[in-house]
Amino acid sequence: MTWLAIGLALLNACCFTAGTWLQHSVSGDAPSLMAAARRPRWLAGLALLATGAMFQVIALRLAPVTVVEPAGVIGIVVGVLLGLRARSDRLRRSTGWALAAVLVGTTAFAVLAALNTVPVPITTGALLTVGAAVSAVVAGCWLATRLLNGRARFLVLGVGGGTAYGCTSTLVRAATERYAAHGAGLELLGILIGLAAAILAGFWLVQRAHADGPPEGTVANLTVTDPLVAVSIGIGVLGEAPGLTWPIAGLGLVFAALAIGGVLRLSRDIPTGPDSSQEPPSRGASHDRSITCPATTPSASSSARTPILPTSTARRTSRTAWPSGSPSVVTTST
Repeated sequence: MTWLAIGLALLNACCFTAGTWLQHSVSGDAPSLMAAARRPRWLAGLALLATGAMFQVIALRLAPVTVVEPAGVIGIVVGVLLGLRARSDRLRRSTGWALAAVLVGTTAFAVLAALNTVPVPITTGALLTVGAAVSAVVAGCWLATRLLNGRARFLVLGVGGGTAYGCTSTLVRAATERYAAHGAGLELLGILIGLAAAILAGFWLVQRAHADGPPEGTVANLTVTDPLVAVSIGIGVLGEAPGLTWPIAGLGLVFAALAIGGVLRLSRDIPTGPDSSQEPPSRGASHDRSITCPATTPSASSSARTPILPTSTARRTSRTAWPSGSPSVVTTST
């Protein structure tokens, strides 16, 4: 059953990545989240996310959190491959080695966790500890986004969203355990309320991240933070590895470091612009980010230049060609 759980977790990662890409494709230029939610591509992405969540729930009934969550890192690989296809780019050698590191590190870590962890009952005290810690981290990330912008804001949004999603695995398992043992009750209701709050908080932060950065970056950030939080909860709070020895722990850290190193290398190859999911414009006049001409009025400065947006590509390039201070555009200096 453990291997079936890992397979379902991999399916969840693929659904999550594809859903993230679909939602990102419309979130960047939508005036609001409600406007984006009315578009078919956004709704299709939501359907994929829901399907992946169903796979995740089943996986958590078959294996411990420390086994299920690390498998989600495969979403980074899927996200990078989707990005390469969208940009009509080829796989660089460095990117290939980074992907291999992520695959080997993640798979080895998941196998090691499967052999050395066991599911344990989740106590009410453990749930309260998890809820307090996660709430503090998410609130801190939200406050930090009020003060930050650009790349830092994008990263903090991803960390906050990944932290919120990271505790949902524990809450789902706790809810199923309570229902199986006692049926519906006040404790189950409290767990479901906490689960809904975590999902909504993570969802909101992720949607903000869609507007501030590339989808590969969002997927990479979430799929690293989410399992890191989940495994920390499983080992540190729930005690799912009671017989863990130092050699096994050290080997697990080596595999984790290999996967994290691959992610760090991938982050250097991922485009930082918010248009990374779109194909580059074709060569020619429309390829220029703007067409400039001298100002025609004598009262203007002699060096002033007025940007003119080509009408044929206004919609396609409006998100990337004009650093006009729009909240959905992230600019980075080189």
